[in-house]
Amino acid sequence: DGGVSKQWTEDYKLLDWGDRGLFSEYLEMVIQYGFVTIFVSAFPLAPVFALINNVLEMRLDARKFLVFYRRPVPLRAPNIGVWFHILDVLAKIAVFSNALIIAFSSNFIPRLVYMISVSPDHSDQGFLNHSLAYFNTSDFQYNIRPVNPLFNVSMCRYPEYREPPWAEHKYKRPNIYWRILAARLGFIVVFQNLVSMVMIAVQWCIPDMSPKLRDQIKREAFLTSEMIIKQETLRARGHRGESPVNPVAMMYSDNEMNNSSLRRRRLSNADKGGVGDTRNSGIELDNIHTIV
Repeated sequence: DGGVSKQWTEDYKLLDWGDRGLFSEYLEMVIQYGFVTIFVSAFPLAPVFALINNVLEMRLDARKFLVFYRRPVPLRAPNIGVWFHILDVLAKIAVFSNALIIAFSSNFIPRLVYMISVSPDHSDQGFLNHSLAYFNTSDFQYNIRPVNPLFNVSMCRYPEYREPPWAEHKYKRPNIYWRILAARLGFIVVFQNLVSMVMIAVQWCIPDMSPKLRDQIKREAFLTSEMIIKQETLRARGHRGESPVNPVAMMYSDNEMNNSSLRRRRLSNADKGGVGDTRNSGIELDNIHTIV
């Protein structure tokens, strides 16, 4: 007893977990999930580092709960609450963000458009020269032109889609730029719908609740409703002045009466040659035994 009392006293001196103890833990995981999913296309190694961090933090949190905090009072909860909706919103934002990053921050769409509509052999040969625009250094404005340049350069190249300086509308957007922009916007729409279809397929293939657990919950709900009905029946009998009966015994007595009536029906059907009725009665009897 002294050891238990001493342990209880030592535990009471620890930090109180409080009602909002899990808020910081959930917030940390949600922030990490948001950064990893929203910018995964910009930094593909982010999930690996997040996994390493979570493995280490899991052990550190276990030590924190056992050594530095009191034992929290357990409370039943059907799910994680509003955090599920926050994660769902972050997932939708991540799909749109990754589509924008792939479409506008990489050469995937311009290279694809070049291979389909510009290249004669549908290869990416010559794509680099096609993606660089020309600029005449003499077109620099006076206040922004280089002072004392080290090299005498009359023409320079830069990654952009612009008309060359010798064209009629120099430095304007060519038609290929608008075609690439339309392809980028179309890619965003296709990417979002494709990922949404994959998410729906995964949710359909992996249900939130297994069929076995769903049947068990239905069975418990059925037994609970039966107990409530029997209890209400006993309460009504008590108001009428009848002798009270145990609800569990009443359930078993009713089931025994049903079983005996089914047995008599099976015997009568067997005497009459009713094979089909006997089989059905046996199935009903097995179902009643299963419910009990």
